[in-house]
Amino acid sequence: MKKWRRSVLWLILSVCILVSGACSMKSPQQAASKANNQEIEYASNSPTMKGVTIDGARGFMWEVKNNGTTVYLVGSIHLTDDNFYPLHSKYEKVFAEADYLGLEIDFTKAPDEEQQKRIVDMMMYKDGTTLKDHVSKETYAKVKEFLMKNGLEANAYDAFKPWQVEGNISVMSLKADYNLEEGIDLYFLQKALERKIPVIGLETQESQMGALAGFSKERQEKSLNTTLDDYNSGVINDPTDELIEMWKKGDEQTLLKITNSLYSDPEYGKAMLTDRNIGMAEKIEGYLNTNKEDEYFIVVGALHYLGEYGIIELLQDKGFTVFRK
Repeated sequence: MKKWRRSVLWLILSVCILVSGACSMKSPQQAASKANNQEIEYASNSPTMKGVTIDGARGFMWEVKNNGTTVYLVGSIHLTDDNFYPLHSKYEKVFAEADYLGLEIDFTKAPDEEQQKRIVDMMMYKDGTTLKDHVSKETYAKVKEFLMKNGLEANAYDAFKPWQVEGNISVMSLKADYNLEEGIDLYFLQKALERKIPVIGLETQESQMGALAGFSKERQEKSLNTTLDDYNSGVINDPTDELIEMWKKGDEQTLLKITNSLYSDPEYGKAMLTDRNIGMAEKIEGYLNTNKEDEYFIVVGALHYLGEYGIIELLQDKGFTVFRK
């Protein structure tokens, strides 16, 4: 089975990396607006994409109904290439009728003061120590080398904990070749703002970061080293094109293989997939049980849907019937 790079999968699993200060995005609304403008340009150019019909990228969408309520489940990818848009027309048609947009994180609501403090505490050292005090000399030297290669001060990441340093490096390594501010979630966020429909969050920035920050210091350093080694060997971008093509084609078999590969590390799979999927499935179950004739358009990372502990199977276990669109 292909070894999928953790650095790339982070960006598919964790939209919070894009709003934690690791990338240059000024605001979710501005990034979403940029994605929306990009879609208009590509639609007018009528692009042809490898493995994709002229009607646009198929992607992943499922439908669930219960007592008059309809939930559309869209599997997102948080990074794109220059030929990603337009999406298949089914997305635009379904979203045009939606009453709510559901995202992993509701970008329209900033964390309150207490939440911001907890988030900063998860990301940064506040006890007078720095990264240098918490990782080996060899790891710290590799971080310094990465920063200087990219025109930054050697101590630029000293305040950050290893998991956040890894996120920063992943973003910096990929943003030159891919659009990290034009993901599907931000694209539909802009459309929701234009339509003035409510935006709801299935998770919070704090809960996503808590999953990443919850790993031991030793585990964080090991993962950081893997990302640094991938960068230094020039392979950090290797699977990204394949991941994007997988989404464009709506290749469910490949999506399932990638999802299952994360469970080769049980602790990682549980924290980043199972635990989060259970929480999101419970939220979706609540929407389905409102007994109102509302339509929900839910956009979360594609890796959360398939497999034994995926959102689809969790909903099926609760008695709901899920159809692929």
